[in-house]
Amino acid sequence: MSRILTFLLIFVFCGFGQELELISSDIDNFWRAYDEGTSSGNRVEAFQRLYLDAASPGLRDFVRLRIGSASALAAAVERYPKFYESIRKSTQSIEGQRKVMQLYASRFRGLYPETRFPPVYFLIGRLSSGGTLSDNGLLIGAEVFALGPDVDASEIAEQNPAFYRAMGTSLKLPHIVMHELVHAQLALRTQPRIPDLLTRVLIEGAADFVANAVTGRTALESRADFAQVNRDELLAKFQEDLVRTPGDISGWLYNYSTVGVSKPADLGYWIGEEICRDYFAQALDKQEALRNILTMRDPEGIVRGSSFAYLIP
Repeated sequence: MSRILTFLLIFVFCGFGQELELISSDIDNFWRAYDEGTSSGNRVEAFQRLYLDAASPGLRDFVRLRIGSASALAAAVERYPKFYESIRKSTQSIEGQRKVMQLYASRFRGLYPETRFPPVYFLIGRLSSGGTLSDNGLLIGAEVFALGPDVDASEIAEQNPAFYRAMGTSLKLPHIVMHELVHAQLALRTQPRIPDLLTRVLIEGAADFVANAVTGRTALESRADFAQVNRDELLAKFQEDLVRTPGDISGWLYNYSTVGVSKPADLGYWIGEEICRDYFAQALDKQEALRNILTMRDPEGIVRGSSFAYLIP
């Protein structure tokens, strides 16, 4: 066990729990709308009336940020009919993960006692986002984590293989919730003095670094495995992009639709996590280092305090 992980576990296992508010009522509404739309032949009207019009505050935000409209949601269901037809049981199994999420929340508070726990909304969208943050809480796209032996995801694997590789079962949900909880602690208020690309990968990498410590697992092992094998090449390419296109994140983050099949998407997550891990390892004041990673008040200081200071142009 690494010294970094050992130190973090000292904190996460001595935590005390403020329970998360976990809200899944929108999932029940989705399936009511799905069934009525199937029987009536008018999915758009059913999704609008029974799902979106009855939306929780979290789903209202998710519509604005990720779904778009009832017609866009209906189009996704029509595009992946076998998938949506087969995920009901998986999306309704979220309750089985409640105790694990509460345990991880307790560990998270032990790591960072000042943490704020926003409500967590579990929703069903159009395969556009596994998790995001709004003013009303954490928004989790449950369909992205609905894979299982009884789920037919062949349409997604064929049409969008990069996104398919990032999906998972409901067992992945507690890790995703922890990742998004890190984002909820973000205290970045001013424009950093480093390239936007570097700041953005730090933000995502920090969330993975802390979530991995709390849960004891890696979000996407295939991405980490690929990155370790191609480490030198990836870092050289990232340094080149920081100089040539410092404001362009498209090659490193949120690039499922463009990355192709030769490598995983979102390799910027791995780079950001590597920087945060190295910064924490070198920091003399571990508690202050963790606070900086969690809040991202000084992203430049994280880079300069690590072995990756050479990345700053």
